[in-house]
Parts: sequence; structure tokens; C-alpha cells
Amino acid sequence: MADVKKACVDSLGVAALGKTPKEAQNGKDFYKFFFTKHPELRKHFKGAENFSADDVQKSDRFEKLGTGLLMSVHILANTYDNEMAFWGIWVAFLESKGASLSGDQKGAWDKLGTRFNEEAQAQLAKHGLPHT
Repeated sequence: MADVKKACVDSLGVAALGKTPKEAQNGKDFYKFFFTKHPELRKHFKGAENFSADDVQKSDRFEKLGTGLLMSVHILANTYDNEMAFWGIWVAFLESKGASLSGDQKGAWDKLGTRFNEEAQAQLAKHGLPHT
């Protein structure tokens, strides 16, 4: 598990979390990437179904969402050793930011995503909610 954590945390260097304008931009950059590369998923963002990357850049909403997402991923990566469609998108985003991810790092993100999904599905089942 420590190898998965290290690989994931190390790859987050290109998407730092913080309060500086550069760090705040990382969250917006994810949504710019997401809306450009996966326009079919914009329908899940009420009021932003037709947003372009330029619209995301100007949006306080997506700055806040992006910062929240980055914080969540950083926390998830940093707490992995304390006991999946999204992860492929996330890895591609890191690469679009200039990360040169090794096979081990990509595999680590895949493992982290698999584990996250297993836990999420178990919690959904536990609460009688739809799950796979």
C-alpha cells in the first residue's frame, strides 16, 4: 500500500493544492480539461452544459469546485495507506499538466480507484442505495 500512496502523491506535484493564484488555477485547469476532453459529461453540471474552457476559466464556481476536487484527491492519495472511470480521466489530466507518469504511477492510480470504488459500492449497499 505504501508504494501506491507514494506513486500517487508523487504524481500530484503538477497539480499542487494551495492558496496562490497558480495553485488555485490547477482546479480550474482540471475542469477546463474535463469540459474540453469529455463534453458529453457537461450535462451533469446544471447551468454549465454548454460551457467552454474559457467559460470555466472565468467561473468562480469552477474555481471552488476545482479546489475542492484537488483537496479531495490529495487527501485520498495521502490517506490511501489507512485503509473507475474517473481515474483514467484524472491520469490524463495529470499528463496534460506535464506529468510524465510511469507505468507504476498509472497502475497505482488504477489500484487507488479500484479500492475507492469497492468501498463506495459497499457503503451504497450498506445504506440500501443503488450499487453495482
